[in-house]
Amino acid sequence: MRQVDPRDAVFAYVETTSASQTMLSAYAFDSGTDSPPDRAEIRRWVTERAGRIDVLRQRMIRAPFDLDHPYWAEDPAFAADDHVVFHDGQGWEELRTLLVGILRQPFDPSRPLWELHIVTGVSGVNEIPGEATVAVVKMHHSMADGKLSVQIARQLFSEDLPADARPAVVDPIPSRLTIATRALAALPRNLYRLAGAVPEARAVQRLIRAEREQGMYEVPSARRPRTVLNQQLGPDRVFDSVFFSLPELREMKIEIGGVTVNDLMITIIGAAMHKYLCEIGDTPDGSLGAGIPVSIRDTVEATSRNRFVITAVDLHTDLSGPVERARAIHQSVLADKIRKTSPGETRSDALANSIPGFVVRYGLRIISALPARQSPTIGLANTLITNIPKGPADMKLCGSTVAANFGLAPLVGLGGVAHSIGSLGDSLAVNFTADPTQLRDDRRYAELLRESFDDLKAAVYS
Repeated sequence: MRQVDPRDAVFAYVETTSASQTMLSAYAFDSGTDSPPDRAEIRRWVTERAGRIDVLRQRMIRAPFDLDHPYWAEDPAFAADDHVVFHDGQGWEELRTLLVGILRQPFDPSRPLWELHIVTGVSGVNEIPGEATVAVVKMHHSMADGKLSVQIARQLFSEDLPADARPAVVDPIPSRLTIATRALAALPRNLYRLAGAVPEARAVQRLIRAEREQGMYEVPSARRPRTVLNQQLGPDRVFDSVFFSLPELREMKIEIGGVTVNDLMITIIGAAMHKYLCEIGDTPDGSLGAGIPVSIRDTVEATSRNRFVITAVDLHTDLSGPVERARAIHQSVLADKIRKTSPGETRSDALANSIPGFVVRYGLRIISALPARQSPTIGLANTLITNIPKGPADMKLCGSTVAANFGLAPLVGLGGVAHSIGSLGDSLAVNFTADPTQLRDDRRYAELLRESFDDLKAAVYS
């Protein structure tokens, strides 16, 4: 067994019935003029590959009351076939409903925390002319971040088999008593680390104050206007995707100069949110903000599977011109990357590793039980925007080629709508997952994303 890194374990601690920490990434495969693969072919393809991927074979073993961080352990009863579920598909609207249902269904904690749902005969996916086979990779966030989940998907949907490094012998899962005994033995050490975090936190705060006084980076606005999209989460979800041409976005990026495709997509999302709020009579009193994960997988040594920091980016929705907003967003993204990778912020993020799981778990329960305080503002961000490039459109499933990618992201805190940007080949999708009691008109919101793209395009070439 290997102990779960605290950065990964926190996704298990913070999960509630109304804030599942599950990710869905769907890949639509087009068979062209050939017959689509049958279920037996797909099952054989998947099981051949999944059994070779170590992350997919490992269960999370939690200590009683989370007295110590969990463990990853090889599942001696692992069978990839147990994680594959087939569905009969229809159209895009039915697929949207199905994916929400898949997202809401909890994992079986006695197995590795992933599933692969295969939906056959789906019509109306992006520009696929006929029926597509949609493979939906469902994973708990503790297992992988966005980049790692893409690596796993690329192993599942490759004509080449992954390297097989399965152990010759798999130890049995320790008993609950054994895990409890181990957790109790580690308790003094964990409490000692927690006590040591108090002076470290004070030192970190002094360092952050010094960095700010020296002007090492810009400090983002600590408060953002609270909107109808920033309320307590309910259990229900809606989802949709809007597809764009990546080559067209690259041409627009070059025309503007000094911005990225990601900046353009953030601009489009910010404009759509602002327009939606204005249309329903909830015009924000100030600029909206977004929490944007930035990967540190290639820059920071770590043992965790989740290797990213959350930057706080001003969406500059108080600026009228789309091109002006895109340039301002680019500067805000760069500025907060500098802040989040400064020595003070890096040490601050590391402090979370000193907090025992039971403190996080029960602390959150206490906070959630407190009377809700209605404030006209919220902290830092109104929405979450992730961007996970999937690379070239060369994934395969039994001879069929991938033609589109889309997915659902978890909602957290007071974020009633979360966005994920995913590019695959020449296609780029903006996906949004939302609480329907907050985003009441998801169809109009999808239209506004398209309209915001058109507005930006018109401004670029005017």
